[in-house]
Amino acid sequence: MFNIYSKFFLYSFWLIIIAEILSIIGHLYGYVNTITFWIITVVVLLLSLWKLEYGFWVLCGELFVTSFGYLFFWDAGATRISLRLALFAAVFIGWVVHSIRYKKFLQKQSGLFIPIIIFLCFLSFGFINGILSNHGIQSVFLDINGYLLWGILGAAVTVINSKERIRRCLQLLFASVLAIGIKTIFLLFYFSHQSDQSLFRFVYTWVRDTRVGEIAPVIQNYYRIFFQGHMWQLLLIFLVILLLGIIGKRHLEKNAKKVLWATAIVASMTLLISFSRSIWLAFAVAAPLLLLYLHYKESISYRHLGKICLYMIGIGVINLLLITAIVNIRLPGGDSSGISAASLIQQRISTTDEAALKSRFQLLKPLVEKIGEKPLLGSGFAQIVRYQTLDPRTKNLNGGWYETYSFEWGYLDIAVKIGILGLLAYVWVIWKIFRKGIKILHISDNSEDRTITIALLFGIISLLVLHATTPYLNHPLGIFFLVITISILQTLSSGQFKGASVPLEN
Repeated sequence: MFNIYSKFFLYSFWLIIIAEILSIIGHLYGYVNTITFWIITVVVLLLSLWKLEYGFWVLCGELFVTSFGYLFFWDAGATRISLRLALFAAVFIGWVVHSIRYKKFLQKQSGLFIPIIIFLCFLSFGFINGILSNHGIQSVFLDINGYLLWGILGAAVTVINSKERIRRCLQLLFASVLAIGIKTIFLLFYFSHQSDQSLFRFVYTWVRDTRVGEIAPVIQNYYRIFFQGHMWQLLLIFLVILLLGIIGKRHLEKNAKKVLWATAIVASMTLLISFSRSIWLAFAVAAPLLLLYLHYKESISYRHLGKICLYMIGIGVINLLLITAIVNIRLPGGDSSGISAASLIQQRISTTDEAALKSRFQLLKPLVEKIGEKPLLGSGFAQIVRYQTLDPRTKNLNGGWYETYSFEWGYLDIAVKIGILGLLAYVWVIWKIFRKGIKILHISDNSEDRTITIALLFGIISLLVLHATTPYLNHPLGIFFLVITISILQTLSSGQFKGASVPLEN
């Protein structure tokens, strides 16, 4: 399952690189963006109608690579349609046609059917509640549209139905993490050394308009490059630790080892460049728990775990040196700033008085008060909360008062929109997923099955920590991770462990 290197891996990697190049060209020439959008959409629709698997992998890759799905988009009047939404519609149509053609629909015996249906009922009520509360149809849709990814569960369960398809999913993940890591490192280098303001602005607006992530100056010529999609880097690092701990290097093919180490270095380096304290916190909580689990439940010796820790520390040191070199490398006509990546990261961790962090805490009280108004069923999607931010830009305009329906406190965001009961229903769904993984660990003695299951479970743990301060469980990426987890665990628990792929068509 973990022999990652293959033609599928290589094709996926280079197609992602080509898509990124076309995206930046499309930012310069709008017609390239529009034409590419429609070509991809039509091709994926046709592929999904022919063989659902092919269309699904394109959607899967898009979710692994981008944050909000706007690498390509279509301006339909006043509305901007993202490629992700178009791909979702194409794959969903393909799955419906496939289900009707072969009379294969979602199975109710998975143990998740009832919890998911109940949770979807709360989402539906929040949608109706938002409209009836005059929050605006467009705003309500924009607020709830991340949850649409639950609609792809049927296609995911249908496609990821064998060990071979799990491997393809992993190959696509590794290719995507490697590609997006290279993009992150390139952007750090570019913004650290680009002095031409027009070129600087061109790349900055490309990243902003495609909504891939955030770019912000930290000090001198060092920039923070953060993508919401960096969560996949975090999950992959847990998988690497487990591969080293349970599978071991000796049981991996030579090319798979190269991919493993290259991706581990790039992924961890990306997380340092992101300057995301939320991701760092999720890693700091989940990684020690994972090591303890490996020792007490998988009987991995302290000596072996010590080697893994040394590997990780070594990679971390290499990353700090590489980041420092990238920022300080002398180019013709430029000077070295002498910035140390280690010192900047230490500053980032210890700083507690910056405006963004204080503003986040300023939002806490208004959110709790809003939940108190309608605690059980919530106030509906697109419920606006007004609070005083410390952002200098807002402060200069209207004294710092700011209104929004998007909140960084993830659990409170859910409670505001669909109430405490809706939040508990979501927790129930996640618990049932987690319990399914635990059952697999109790009955399976296959090292590959155990490795992927543990990786998914600790991915859920890190996601739960991450969501506290950065919304992911109501974001397409976090939801898609849960969808993929359900699909893989369903396959592992069903006993379909044959090497050959189970065909979709009979």
